[in-house]
Amino acid sequence: MTTTTHWSTVFAFVALAGTATAQEVTRMPEPTRQAIGIDVGLEDAWITRASYTHRLNLGFVPDARVFGRFTLPVVAPDLGDFGIDGGMRATPLAWRDFRLALLVGPIVRHASNELFTATGIGVGATVLLGYEGPHWGLSGEGGYEQTFATYLSHSDRYRNTVYAGAKDGWYAVTGSIARAGLRGGARFGPVEIALRAGLNATGQLHALNPPFYVTLGGAFAF
Repeated sequence: MTTTTHWSTVFAFVALAGTATAQEVTRMPEPTRQAIGIDVGLEDAWITRASYTHRLNLGFVPDARVFGRFTLPVVAPDLGDFGIDGGMRATPLAWRDFRLALLVGPIVRHASNELFTATGIGVGATVLLGYEGPHWGLSGEGGYEQTFATYLSHSDRYRNTVYAGAKDGWYAVTGSIARAGLRGGARFGPVEIALRAGLNATGQLHALNPPFYVTLGGAFAF
């Protein structure tokens, strides 16, 4: 019976999964150092996401930025289900406005229902390749997210109705998501509007339902 719980946990985290994607797709205006953003759309579930980006002056890391994001499902908003991720973005290769950017960072997912509460930890990475100009941008993106371990806390209802011997603690409950698609957008002064769309699957390239994602977002640089 505990196997059923473990797979339920994986599916709960899939609903909040999203590889690391700071929303900016155009060039961040040079005088600005920070940006806040929000995007909504479908990523295995309907979600809304708030993000923050801060540009750093690191000579050994080109165009370095740190970012953080908070994700909630929007079909039935519930602070018991959420995702938090963050990390660093860098641009190791660039020629004029054509750039290769890398994003990587840790991820925490939390899910709670009448049977169990679960908190998973993992890491996500994204590669962006394309045009990032001052007024518009278009890039291909590929991303991968891996959950390494999950802390499970079973409810009394679960023990009474499913498995009385269920134990709380850390489990090697893993799940992975792979994505590939396009992102494009336009900038109007400090405001950027961006659209992302593509295909998603498990890390073993098995189809998800739905097998695609699409989000629309905006960011404000200051």
